[in-house]
Amino acid sequence: MNDSIIKIENLTKYYDGRCVLDNISFEIPQGCIYGLLGRNGTGKTTIIRILLGLEPVTRGSTFIFGKRSDELGANDYGRIGYVAEGHHLIQNYSVSKLTGLCKRLSAKWDDETFDHFIEVFNLPMNRKVKELSTGMRAQLNLALAMATDPQVLILDDPTLGLDTVVRRQFLELAIDVLQRDGRTILFSSHILSDVERIADRIGILVCGQLVVDCELEQLKERVKKMRIIFKDSVPEDLHLTEIINQKQYDHELVITAANWNGHKRAMVETFGPESIDEIPMTLEDIFIECTNPEPVSIVQAGRN
Repeated sequence: MNDSIIKIENLTKYYDGRCVLDNISFEIPQGCIYGLLGRNGTGKTTIIRILLGLEPVTRGSTFIFGKRSDELGANDYGRIGYVAEGHHLIQNYSVSKLTGLCKRLSAKWDDETFDHFIEVFNLPMNRKVKELSTGMRAQLNLALAMATDPQVLILDDPTLGLDTVVRRQFLELAIDVLQRDGRTILFSSHILSDVERIADRIGILVCGQLVVDCELEQLKERVKKMRIIFKDSVPEDLHLTEIINQKQYDHELVITAANWNGHKRAMVETFGPESIDEIPMTLEDIFIECTNPEPVSIVQAGRN
């Protein structure tokens, strides 16, 4: 193993004869915030559950701290914080009682960190969990996870269902804490603006395949949307490789291309277009373009 804290190696998973993960491989180095993206049902939560040793693989392997997920022990789990979608906590416990239970079960507990979260979020210690709002349960879940001082934090759609104000507060505090001490984070979310704010590296799943695995800035640099306008009609013999999406309007061609570079631009210029203009794209724009029904390898680390 190298310095990667998380490693997914040729992971394949079948449910009832249906392939939900098809030969997935990626690594997350220490201190990296990795945003795992995909539409509903593409396998994000399945990867996380397998990584945590909660589900078996069909083929392949997953590792945390250099250990196979199915061989993790109590000390290893003590180094992992997990905030799951839905924030499933013991409903009939008060916040105080649940905190006491988690503290007794944890090999390591940081009262200062936990108290800081409770104060910032203004969480009522005497109220039962079932009486808390969705936002409060999310905040409590994060506080409990961070109090164990984890080396790895896994966030599975933690802000789903939160309003804009609570989500922003949640993320700002999380970012502040997570960027300390070189923590490694695997962050899955449907809210692309959240991922764009905190992620260093991006993985995108389409139909069970990993079609993107690279640094966020590299993704933005390589996936480009271009508007090309010709004096007359679009040339029929204009053929470009690695086209993610393409639309044609009379004498105008709008393409989204993977690994856009000077060579592709020069090829287009040989057809004498009147203009070639880039259309700015956010991570959300790129995600929508990339998640077409037919997966192609769009941007992988180390590609030229």
